[in-house]
Amino acid sequence: MASPQIWLEVLASIKALFDATTSSVDVYDAYRKHRDEKDTQQEAARASTAYSTFSEQEVTAMLERLNGCRDRFIAQGGGKERAACLCSVLKEAKDANGGTLPNIDDWKRIFATLGC
Repeated sequence: MASPQIWLEVLASIKALFDATTSSVDVYDAYRKHRDEKDTQQEAARASTAYSTFSEQEVTAMLERLNGCRDRFIAQGGGKERAACLCSVLKEAKDANGGTLPNIDDWKRIFATLGC
């Protein structure tokens, strides 16, 4: 079972990358804002128990992919590439959850908005 802390990092990263993809916010500022939000912290705690089949290593790998997306966003820019990278991470989570996107935070809305 993955810890609430690693889930918090993943949730804050997904929200920040989505914000940076759909508007002109600074990804680091958005990440810090989302990481400090009470509702994101509570959702991370819920995800750690509701999705206990995700191991610490799996969620850490997801975070590493998100960090790679962030680094490419900064280096390359481009909304299409940003969306594709974030979608690839969400699709992996969907595949790992038996073909259904986990009901975590805003993932379904983000998935739909980006056209994943």
